[in-house]
Amino acid sequence: MRFLIATGIYPPEVGGPAYYAKNLGDALREKGHHVNLGTFGALKRLPSGLRHLALFFKLIPHARSADVVIALDTFSAALPALFASRLFRKPLIVRTGGDFLWEQYVERTGDLLPLPLFYEKHRAFTLKERCMFALTRYLLHRATIVFSSVFQRDIWARAYGLDAKKTHLIENAVSGGLCETHAPAEKNFLAFGRDIKLKNTSHLYEAFTLAQQKIPGIVLETGQVPHSELMDKISCGYAVILPSVSEVSPNYILDAIRCGKPFILTKYSEYARLYGDLGLLVDPLDVNDIAEKIVQMCDETTYAELSRRISTRLLTRTYADVAEDFQELVKNMGFVNP
Repeated sequence: MRFLIATGIYPPEVGGPAYYAKNLGDALREKGHHVNLGTFGALKRLPSGLRHLALFFKLIPHARSADVVIALDTFSAALPALFASRLFRKPLIVRTGGDFLWEQYVERTGDLLPLPLFYEKHRAFTLKERCMFALTRYLLHRATIVFSSVFQRDIWARAYGLDAKKTHLIENAVSGGLCETHAPAEKNFLAFGRDIKLKNTSHLYEAFTLAQQKIPGIVLETGQVPHSELMDKISCGYAVILPSVSEVSPNYILDAIRCGKPFILTKYSEYARLYGDLGLLVDPLDVNDIAEKIVQMCDETTYAELSRRISTRLLTRTYADVAEDFQELVKNMGFVNP
């Protein structure tokens, strides 16, 4: 079978969607499928709108020969993929990863609305945001939708008028299996990721300053690093902290579990439900709560118990499993014969 994967970012660019695109493509190839990739690359230098049009033309040759098109977001790459796939009457699968409209809104306004509350309590949208909402709704009703989490599926079913029973759930892989872990040399908390407002770094810095007043020796590490370097840091680190306004299904937490490291995570996340017993959950809008959980994580008894729980939780889902799920979806939907 011939797949075209459209994605907004791809390694060496940093981010969960980039690694997902690469690993899914590799896994499909290992199953004997032919995979082409369409990403912005140098097109990102172009203004918004023009770069989306340019990506549409970039996708056309691959869409013509593809059996199925998979888009790994719901706007940036998905809209060009929608029109390219419809041009040749090819089926389109849209795998949601985050919420582009919510991310743009939070970045513009600084209004730290958790995702479950966003569509009910947001301030007035700009014209651009109203267009984004309308285009996303248009897209979602013209593609086969795959969610990575029940958390986002339920939010979007209400917001965009989707029938949840007609959507599909393909959970993330725990890429690479278990990794080697090392005893930390210090109590360093790792908060690597994009420097955007929904990551809630202002509250994190404020909370960490409060926590340092009680435990002066703790260290906070931030920034962006390649995934291989990130895994090295996690394997040698003390704990991962991700107090974002919301997180759908963050690979960062799976990486922490792989390395046997406890974590602090926003309560607004699918992984708060699935893996909340392996870490500490926080209200991202409550600086004192974040500070208290940092201090609690430094307690030897708490840390040892969380580490023990993680050591007994075996996560074995691979990208081969993810690729198999996509292959079965294509088969069951009657798109083509795999």
